[in-house]
Amino acid sequence: MPIERFVWTKHAEDRLRERNLTKDLVEHAIREGHPMRETNDGEADWIVDTGRFAVVYDHPDWGDVDAARIVSVWTDRRRPRLRLVTGYSS
Repeated sequence: MPIERFVWTKHAEDRLRERNLTKDLVEHAIREGHPMRETNDGEADWIVDTGRFAVVYDHPDWGDVDAARIVSVWTDRRRPRLRLVTGYSS
């Protein structure tokens, strides 16, 4: 079942602005990377790392299988993980 909605925490929105990323770009990464996501050891359940940025999120969001709750976004080239090649440009 595809993720239809995204709930953004204030923390994630703050990090988005600090890192000059857009909601569309991050949401696209989750949609594309969700089937290949990795378990996150921190506050959120899942992590998707595109190589350019990483996003941690919960899915489902409080039992809502149509929604993902974005907890944080960061850029950190020192932690190579899943590399998505999607052809998406911002």
